[in-house]
Amino acid sequence: MKKYNFVKLFIVAIIFLSCHRQDDNKKEIYSKAIYSMLPADMWQDALVSGNGAMGIMVFGQPENEQVIFNHEFLYEPIGNENVEPPNIAKYLPQTRKMLINGDYEGAINYSIDRAKDEGLPKLLWTDPYHPALVMNIQQPQINSIEDYRRSLNFETGEVVVSWEDDGQRFDRRSFVSRKDHVIVQKIGGDGAINCEISIDMQGAKPEDWATREEVPYGVSDVTRSMSPDWLLYRVNYRVNKRGYDVLTKVVVNQGHTAINDSVLSIRDAEGVLLISKIIPLEDFGKSQIEEAKEAINEVGLDYGSLLSRHAKVHQEIFNRVDFDIYSNDSVRHATEELIAQQIENPDRISPEFLETMFYMGRYTLLSSSGENPPNLMGIWNGQWRPEWSGDFTTDANVNLQISSANITDMPEAIDSYTKMLERIAPDWEINAKNIYGCRGYLSGFRTSGRRGLHTHFNASFPGQFWVSGAGWLLSPCYEYYQTTGDEKFLKERLLPMMEKTALFYEDFLTVKDSKGNFVFVPSYSPENTPSNLKVGGVINATMDIAVAKEIFTNLITVYDNLGIKSERRKQLQELRDKLPPYLINDIGGLKEWAAPNLEDNYDHRHASHFYPVWPGHEINPDETPELFDAAIIAANKRKSGNFSAHGLMHRALIGARLKQADLLYKNLGYMLSKKFIYRGMFTSHNPDLEIFNSDALCSLPTVVAEALVYSRPGFIELLPAWKEDITVGKITNIACRTQARVKELSWDFDKGVVRCTIYSNKKQHINLLIRGYHTTWTSEDSSGKVLTSKGEALEISFEEGETKTFTISLGKR
Repeated sequence: MKKYNFVKLFIVAIIFLSCHRQDDNKKEIYSKAIYSMLPADMWQDALVSGNGAMGIMVFGQPENEQVIFNHEFLYEPIGNENVEPPNIAKYLPQTRKMLINGDYEGAINYSIDRAKDEGLPKLLWTDPYHPALVMNIQQPQINSIEDYRRSLNFETGEVVVSWEDDGQRFDRRSFVSRKDHVIVQKIGGDGAINCEISIDMQGAKPEDWATREEVPYGVSDVTRSMSPDWLLYRVNYRVNKRGYDVLTKVVVNQGHTAINDSVLSIRDAEGVLLISKIIPLEDFGKSQIEEAKEAINEVGLDYGSLLSRHAKVHQEIFNRVDFDIYSNDSVRHATEELIAQQIENPDRISPEFLETMFYMGRYTLLSSSGENPPNLMGIWNGQWRPEWSGDFTTDANVNLQISSANITDMPEAIDSYTKMLERIAPDWEINAKNIYGCRGYLSGFRTSGRRGLHTHFNASFPGQFWVSGAGWLLSPCYEYYQTTGDEKFLKERLLPMMEKTALFYEDFLTVKDSKGNFVFVPSYSPENTPSNLKVGGVINATMDIAVAKEIFTNLITVYDNLGIKSERRKQLQELRDKLPPYLINDIGGLKEWAAPNLEDNYDHRHASHFYPVWPGHEINPDETPELFDAAIIAANKRKSGNFSAHGLMHRALIGARLKQADLLYKNLGYMLSKKFIYRGMFTSHNPDLEIFNSDALCSLPTVVAEALVYSRPGFIELLPAWKEDITVGKITNIACRTQARVKELSWDFDKGVVRCTIYSNKKQHINLLIRGYHTTWTSEDSSGKVLTSKGEALEISFEEGETKTFTISLGKR
């Protein structure tokens, strides 16, 4: 070990020197991959692979490898899952009276007290996401470790750890198959393979368990059984009959095996193949081990064939979008170098780093989309009881996680997301009835993906007052309809959910102000508080108004498109017309609460009141210029609060919609340069690598795509928030919310030329625009038609299935 530690220190020195001078022996030219020159010392720095359902985290330690196994359905039962929200609807009139009279703190305390009276003792957390196990592979060194590298190929999801020892090359390869639904690991090399394999609970140290003393451990029993051919790890939960198994088939080529004290010893082998399955059990007493063995046996024993079958599926999805802003024949740097270079140069975003993080974010979204979308940790976790239970947080986080799925052509992720919503939505009706006495849908703040019951009641975090959740959660599903025109999805899956969301608002909106407009009472702007109050539960949060308006508007559009429910359309129009107007404050900024006596608090990580800017489209420069200007003022005034990464990405997306490139780059650049990135290229929640979270990572491709292409029905804008600092580049296959797609967009600011190819899935007129320039568009078809714009949009006609390519010359601004 001492020899290896010396090598590690030497490599560290080389890495930091190479931030200034690239070592010619370490050149890389492959763009859709990352490599690291050091193994992970902690699980957060591991390289990750996944197939949506199962995930692995590979440390890459030559001698003492650790591979953490995860599964999307492994949440530790702590007894809260089936607790329904209290029946407090009968107390709503009094709560509303207090809020209308300005007794905000009293109203919150009253609602909490009544909830306790009705049986809810306190805020209840969701079941925590937890790891399945850690597989330890001890492979002692022969002499000294040299020429070490670990890498992750985004196109295949394969993690490779390789090194040289005593003149012999060794490697370990692993991936999670999307085709065969197994975890595959291969240990090989030039010399004999001598190793010991054991399986243990990951993160079972006391300091890793919850400090909430009132919540006991959720695991009652852990058993292991081993043979030379099979490893079995069984976990039985304490508070219910569920549990899980992890089964691994061991295939040793030549060599000898033995079992000693729950350790599998392998000696003088030519190679080792490990094929594993994680099996969540609804009933621990009903074993599925034999079925799992049969399934594993059927996949075959050839690593190359297994990888090829998986890669064929994974690669096709991943490669639908290309993003190129760093020359393919340029030197590619190790992750440690990329991170260090960006930290040393925070004022300029590295094209190589941004391109790499775009691909990493896309890879993470794909690899953690199964029957669920990504949770706060994607699909990977190395500790029990992680922060915020590692769950799906619905007031920004999961919304950001899924935000790139439609525009970067990953309907598989939207399907995963919709499946989860469909699974938990029945509970939203219980929430609406119990808390407000309303029909329809009321989502909660948090879910483990099994239940959607709302028990996040708290005085400082009054989730019980938030009524926008269901609408925001359905927004990506509606966007899917906009980008694809998929009427089957709309009619069978989305429309019924939209109608139940509108039904809630119809019942909820009964209080009116002196002008005859509805009052949202109670109301909450997650997770902020007006600057002149101590509590956040108030009235008329701008977000609540925007989401209700969006649901009504989208339903009206759907009814018009389908030619149905004309009477219901009129009712929704009447409801929409009575919604309160947005307000502008005394500095000209869009107010977070549409109430004169509630003052804005600009220093906060959330930016919920920009909902009509992003993800909505209501506030834009062409249709609502006054509100658009007010939003710009408010957005530039907004600070970061605790600098949460999701807040930075949220504000970057708002910057894109507001055509504020400086605002976008300020927030994106801060996230990239302030130690948010682990060495495995995963992101943290806070600066200085605090809390492993994937919300910023999965939303980074959205920031890039929205900076390059903005769309709404009948309208496509190119380069709305892209700075000229990155002078040359290309992106492909961006889906637009007008059933068209930008098949390719390339730019060269030095030459003042942009090229784009647009395909339309239907016959339509599309307004095309590059804002801020005088432009000359040349159509590259037989006519060679030239169109000149002085900054306004050009209306272009498309036939169904037609593709048009344009060369655009950028004139003066």
